[in-house]
Amino acid sequence: MCDVWYNVCMNASDKNANSCRKDGRPKKKFAPQPKKPKTAKDLADIALLDDLRFGKGETKPTDLPLACVVKVISTMKVPKARNAYSMVTVMGPEKRTWRMCVKRGYVRAGRNMLFISEDAALPVALRWHNDQVCSVKDRVYNFGFGYKIRKLLPHVKHNIYRHNNGVLYPTAAFPELKHEHAGTVCAVHLCVDSAVELQAKLEAPRPKKDVLLSGKWHP
Repeated sequence: MCDVWYNVCMNASDKNANSCRKDGRPKKKFAPQPKKPKTAKDLADIALLDDLRFGKGETKPTDLPLACVVKVISTMKVPKARNAYSMVTVMGPEKRTWRMCVKRGYVRAGRNMLFISEDAALPVALRWHNDQVCSVKDRVYNFGFGYKIRKLLPHVKHNIYRHNNGVLYPTAAFPELKHEHAGTVCAVHLCVDSAVELQAKLEAPRPKKDVLLSGKWHP
């Protein structure tokens, strides 16, 4: 009985302590503020963001190059996305256009950018580490027999735009592309490989010992 009475007293004292300030004065209780009603613009922005997230009315582009120079045709701020992302339309090889979602602040209409596909495996170099563009993951492909290939895999986000298919790098970090025009495919020039092909080679059967010793096998 004493233990029960002690617990009741302790709970009452804690409740009183939480309802008072440090100087002993009671805390003021504020009534919850009513939420502002959403305007027609707010509802339209929410609907647009939902369409981008679910890819409504669009299909994901296929057969895009691993790396190419593209021209930014237009940019549009993504509403209700904390002013952090923009939708851009780019033009690549054969004047083909597609849409992408990128971080705001570094992509402007009319400029040339380097497009990197989400399936690309980048060479290990400092210029690929750009937090404004995306984060990259270090990946080592171990083929056995002492053959290893280290690559950087770009992290392409799909939380804003479901059909996002790559990232855009400023061409300023790639002086070899200074005089290249929009539509130039440059995967071979930049030593960009396909992550899908590397993974397929990794899962393929290992060669026999005589083929390995001949020096003709290479991942």
